[in-house]
Amino acid sequence: MSQRTLSILKVLSVTGFLVLLFSTYFLRSEAVQLNEIRFRADNTRAKNNLKQHKATHDDRVADYEARLKHYEIQMAHYREMLDLFENDYDTYVQRVKDRYQPPSLHSKPAPPTSPDVEEELYAINAEFRVQKYQYFKKLVVLNWVACAAALVLVGGLLLLLMFDATGRVFYLAILVVSFVFMIGPSFHSIISTVIGFLESPSVY
Repeated sequence: MSQRTLSILKVLSVTGFLVLLFSTYFLRSEAVQLNEIRFRADNTRAKNNLKQHKATHDDRVADYEARLKHYEIQMAHYREMLDLFENDYDTYVQRVKDRYQPPSLHSKPAPPTSPDVEEELYAINAEFRVQKYQYFKKLVVLNWVACAAALVLVGGLLLLLMFDATGRVFYLAILVVSFVFMIGPSFHSIISTVIGFLESPSVY
């Protein structure tokens, strides 16, 4: 095989290797971007929750005092029932039958989500769905590009292994390493199945 042909094979192999490398990291960046959008929604909710938490400080203090008072009432009831159990068992049994219990506290209502926060979460939700569609749209094309690059890379390296005896060890090492990057797009194709089941960030 002529030196010119070997040079062409080397260029094709390097090109295939670089395309595979790019495909792997491009798909990885797309998956990372999808996760970033999801975490941005969580970050928005966390900020909103913290803001609501700080705004309800006085209510939480009053709630704590009410719960403390309720606890004291329950403890007084417990001591009273314990005393009846030890000293007046008949009255204790009658109260148990009557289900004598102190009243429970009212449940605390949940604050509504502000329109601004809701609108931001809707925007993030829509952005996630658009990005998810773009991921699969790019994956369809990039998967075939990665396939062609892998064929060029492996074919070029195999031909170099057969006809260029001077660098066979180097070509073999590159071929072994290249399998990592050939697995990359396939691995992201598997991940894409998982991404397909990802739900968009909740608005509420």
